[in-house]
Amino acid sequence: MTDSPAQHLTPTIPTPETMAALQRMPRFRQAAAAIAVDSVEYYQGRWLANRVLNDRARFVMAMFMLFLHYSWRADVANSGLTAARLREVCVGVGLCSAGRVEAMLLMMRASGYLERAEDAGDRRVRRYVPTAKLVDLHRERHRRLLSAIDTLRGDTAFAARICGGNDDAAYRRFTLAMGYGYFAGYRIIDAAPVLEKIIDRDVGLPLLICVLLASADYAAFASEKFRTTSVAGLARRFNVSRVHVRSVLRDAEARGLVARDDETAQVTALPALGDAVENFFASGFLFAESCAEVALIEASGV
Repeated sequence: MTDSPAQHLTPTIPTPETMAALQRMPRFRQAAAAIAVDSVEYYQGRWLANRVLNDRARFVMAMFMLFLHYSWRADVANSGLTAARLREVCVGVGLCSAGRVEAMLLMMRASGYLERAEDAGDRRVRRYVPTAKLVDLHRERHRRLLSAIDTLRGDTAFAARICGGNDDAAYRRFTLAMGYGYFAGYRIIDAAPVLEKIIDRDVGLPLLICVLLASADYAAFASEKFRTTSVAGLARRFNVSRVHVRSVLRDAEARGLVARDDETAQVTALPALGDAVENFFASGFLFAESCAEVALIEASGV
């Protein structure tokens, strides 16, 4: 009996203790700010996609797409990235509805991120292949995430070892590990449940990140253009209405994350926001680090 790939590539799930230890490291906030800025930039560049599905859900769906694609086997019927399997996975884990999956598939095909596979088998099976455009996009997002971990740790070089050069096998194993971890029960939001309802709203997390980057703890790590704290400035940055920004901020205020000044229309991050976002990023760092480690162990043949 042989071991399954999941046994080799399932990463360790972060614990409160490991997250707390990571947050005590001297360069943690520098690393968190780098990823915070990256998430804001990524959101701003994809206005239309944001209307269909929020960034967190799109990121997870793209992970599933790559996972299913890298899991394809010619000798296994209906394997790989098919519309049916993607719907089953996304609906099964509660990521989104079947209709949203279909909408994203249509949008990504039209945008050149996916193309139909030319299978010689059953033509009724819609199997897709990620284009280099999609792979490169997410490989770059993962490279930035791993670079932040390298900054934090100081001696890992995960970005170069997983996403650098031409070692597609290392990145494939890393992506498979992320998928197996998700199927094993990992959810980044479990580290910061107070953010869950806000993150699921359009522009929820990027908006709060801008407020946090303007705080005394983070201002030194981000340029001024990312430290927007007025309702009007946030609405312009993310191309949403002021009514929507106020609604999101009211939700955040009700959860004790921000304070709003009605006279100046400025928003201030409260300690609870810093705690929640730092837990969120700490969990993400540890999960990605574990995925990188198991992928590199698999590559070494250990």
